[in-house]
Amino acid sequence: MKFTIKKMQNNISYYDYSIKKLINHNTYAFIDEDGHCIIIVGGEKRKDLMTEYLSGDSDELGIKYKIITLP
Repeated sequence: MKFTIKKMQNNISYYDYSIKKLINHNTYAFIDEDGHCIIIVGGEKRKDLMTEYLSGDSDELGIKYKIITLP
């Protein structure tokens, strides 16, 4: 699957009560070759995992798709 990764302007933030700290993650949009958004993830680790998943041959998550042009 061909895709590009775009770093988004807005980060995702949440308060982790267990460590009493505000956590901020960069967000990334995965864009297919036709310019459609496949998925948005937050954090470097999730970006790396999604890159590996979309580059692989299997579809465990069921989010890979094919665009079919109808007549």
